[in-house]
Amino acid sequence: MRVIPHAVMLAVACWLYWLATRIDAETGGRISPAVWPKAIIVFMGLLCAYEIVKRLLVKSEFVAKGLVTSMESGEDKPGERFGMLFAGIGLIAAFIFTVPWIGFFLATAIFLAVFPWAGGLRKPVVCVAVSLVGTVVLAVVFLKVAYISLPLGEGPFRALSLGLLRVLGVT
Repeated sequence: MRVIPHAVMLAVACWLYWLATRIDAETGGRISPAVWPKAIIVFMGLLCAYEIVKRLLVKSEFVAKGLVTSMESGEDKPGERFGMLFAGIGLIAAFIFTVPWIGFFLATAIFLAVFPWAGGLRKPVVCVAVSLVGTVVLAVVFLKVAYISLPLGEGPFRALSLGLLRVLGVT
């Protein structure tokens, strides 16, 4: 009974991988678009297999309580942290809607600074560091590894994005 959710997800991962094998695109010598979904699906399948083995061999009785348990006391306090949940959902929605206008770089930097703050991290230096390093790492991975074009934004935001692309050495 403890492995059923993971077994279902493992079956879904196998089905999704089969679907990903049907992705056919001319790459011109670059990494195929099928590589990224396949990689994510393989990781999903491996995590499910790990959980199945762990639950069968170790017989862990871990129960996730998430939002209903207070981090400090470990007591059930339903609703205490729903503000963080809704703030996170709102920030994700704001990111999705603003990225076309202000561009990937600025939208990601703002999101990565504000999201941990909304989650309760009250260390501004850490939030800003995560924001700047995370934005650069994501941009390099998307632009130089995965060859994904990113939204540049409109007006002055576009000029900012183009300047940052020059700094990163992306043409």
